[in-house]
Amino acid sequence: MQVRDFLFYWHLATYTKSYATNNAAWEQLQHHAGSDELDLAWLTPEQRALWRDPALQAQARQVWGMGPFVTRLDAAYPPRLAESFQPPAVLFYQGNWHLLTRLCLAIVGARHAGAYTRKALAWLRPGLMPMTVVSGLAAGADTLAHEFALAQGWPTVAVLANGLDQVYPQANRDLQQRIAKAGLVISEYPYGVKPMPYRFVARNRLIAGLAHGVLVTEAAAHSGSLITANLALQANREVFAVPNRVDVPLGVGTNALIQAGAKPVLRGSDIIEEMQYYP
Repeated sequence: MQVRDFLFYWHLATYTKSYATNNAAWEQLQHHAGSDELDLAWLTPEQRALWRDPALQAQARQVWGMGPFVTRLDAAYPPRLAESFQPPAVLFYQGNWHLLTRLCLAIVGARHAGAYTRKALAWLRPGLMPMTVVSGLAAGADTLAHEFALAQGWPTVAVLANGLDQVYPQANRDLQQRIAKAGLVISEYPYGVKPMPYRFVARNRLIAGLAHGVLVTEAAAHSGSLITANLALQANREVFAVPNRVDVPLGVGTNALIQAGAKPVLRGSDIIEEMQYYP
């Protein structure tokens, strides 16, 4: 059994635990990438017992049969994600993985975002060039971002806070299926895992890590999209915000981002002139 397989086993066994625990196998095994066989001498007693666990082996075989995945040991794993905050050991996916090799703009915002986000994206469109749009498939701004990309014929990537066989919100079932066929759907969570509030927060770090820049369209004072923006700043990504009226609750977050140094976006070219591609 290859080293890569053990990293996958460890991820299945520890994705519900702390990141330090989940990341332990990667820290140990990254120097043995490409080895044909796992040397048990590399492992702790706990890891050796895990390796021999019949239940975990059965779960791994089941998940293997459900669809492809990429590990941090694979050349296909995006280097920019590997260098970001708490990169996952394994990513499950449906669709075209190579879309991540293109220029990626994350578009995020409030779950109650609506007409203003839709108008803003339409206003920015003439100054934008085709690129991969990354978002989280949540209600509101995420949904509008994916629909915007698909309407332009651009690729879009949905980063889920649950297993790939789960849908949240249910209203996005058809949209998720469309993205899986025309774009890419990814998750760090194995099949069968249901969405939980803390998983949406964790999901935001992947959106920030995969993107070359992050655009926030509408956000309240404590919006989850502000977490994504802050993670993007920590990863040296470009952060953009659509200005809004000072008396609009969903403008408080975006206006605060601008006040803190995010670039205000008035036209699509404001984004393009700052975006830099790197693997």
